Amino acid sequence: MTRRRDPASWSVGRALGRHGYDRDVARRTTPHRAASETDLVAQVVDYALFTLDVEGHVRSWNAGAERLKGYRSDEIQGRSFRTFYPPEDQESGLPDRLLQQARDEGRVEHEGWRVRRDGSRFWGNVVITALHDEHGELTGFLKVTRDLTEQHRLIEELRRSEERFRVMVSQVVDYAIVGLDPDGFIDTWNAGAERLKGYAADEIVGRHFSVFYAAEDREAGLPATLLGRALEVGRVEHEGWRVRRDGSRFWGDVVITALHDDAGEVRGFVKVTRDLTDRKLLEEAQDSFYATFEHDFRNPVAAIRGASEALAKDPGEERRGELLERIRTNADRLLAMTGELVEYARLRSGSTTLHLEVLDLVALATETVAGLGVVTEGGRVRLDGGCESIEADRVSVERIIVNLVGNALRYSDPGTVVEVRCDPGPPGFSRLTVRDRGRGIAARDLPHIFTEFERGPLARDDGGVGLGLASVKKLVAANGGRIVVESEVGSGTTVAVDFPHRA
Repeated sequence: MTRRRDPASWSVGRALGRHGYDRDVARRTTPHRAASETDLVAQVVDYALFTLDVEGHVRSWNAGAERLKGYRSDEIQGRSFRTFYPPEDQESGLPDRLLQQARDEGRVEHEGWRVRRDGSRFWGNVVITALHDEHGELTGFLKVTRDLTEQHRLIEELRRSEERFRVMVSQVVDYAIVGLDPDGFIDTWNAGAERLKGYAADEIVGRHFSVFYAAEDREAGLPATLLGRALEVGRVEHEGWRVRRDGSRFWGDVVITALHDDAGEVRGFVKVTRDLTDRKLLEEAQDSFYATFEHDFRNPVAAIRGASEALAKDPGEERRGELLERIRTNADRLLAMTGELVEYARLRSGSTTLHLEVLDLVALATETVAGLGVVTEGGRVRLDGGCESIEADRVSVERIIVNLVGNALRYSDPGTVVEVRCDPGPPGFSRLTVRDRGRGIAARDLPHIFTEFERGPLARDDGGVGLGLASVKKLVAANGGRIVVESEVGSGTTVAVDFPHRA
């Protein structure tokens, strides 16, 4: 006669099989006798394996359940499995929902905090499987619980680390850090990107990164080329002009790195951009300086050399005076250019230290102009006006006056007068004005007069290297002032500098 197994035991065995339970464990655990599945379950210690009745009350209890949850079998049997859930989950009805889902679907899996006998919590992976008899009637449930607290801790630490990194990246303002999907569409955007490129995140996420490239670069296929190169070798770096939201351009150093998953599939790209516009402009200014140096320094040196050689041949008294004047004039040009370079280099390096003090602008302007010496002979400079005392660095103000008056004299005819006035300016400021009746500055050149090494066509034959006004602007800004230039070709130029007066 064939012996029939108990229906509940048969269902438990089948459920354990679905969990990957190794039946060979029975032979390793009890090598000298054949153990029933119930005996085997009772001895497992790595998993909490226990059964529930149809209402969710504990019916059987194994060694793993006692080890994990802290209850002995006689303490827990007959009690509801809801005991293992924290109060907030019990109040939300989570245990009942899980049991109902197991009834409806045959099986349910869930991860979350569970409670031990001593009140401590662990992170459990729980599988509840409905058990049926041979006729398909529900007889109870098998509940398998694994302690994944350590894995959960590691995952949470990783998540927090990633979150910290994400927050850190999002707040970086010196670099534009942008995430792209595999097709080059933007999916992340940090504060540095908004600061550099002018787009808020909600304006740019979802758009293609080629929007940052100039029209000519897009037409040439540069964005796609860079993305393809990053995909091919893992990383690509490129420098060039990029476009902001308002259409202005900046010189960007861009690094695009391909991102891959564990299987080697490309997941996207990270694009890091630095604004190197200042460096680019400096390089261009240096190139301009070398060209200027070649032209402007060579000419006066050649003139001095030619005049010196002519003097050596004893040209006579009449010719001697002319040659000496030529030497003096060109030497002055060289000194002026050298002075501009030294002054600008000092400002550029930041080695100039300001010593703010209360100054009588009228008295200082009078003293400074008088110190110009030979250039003021014949009454070519006239001072007038009166204003409140200013608070500024004396040396800076003297350099500003010397530069502005020197320019006015250089670019106007000897028979004209340069006016220097000190007047009340806008609220909180006193104004220094230098006006000449010289050749003036063309309207197209006015926006560039403060640019390093820039000189308009009307000023290229008068010496200088195009640093005087650039230095003046830096000195004015350093002293908290403002400078404005108005000019008309043939009528002259007016430069107004506002200095903060004494608080």
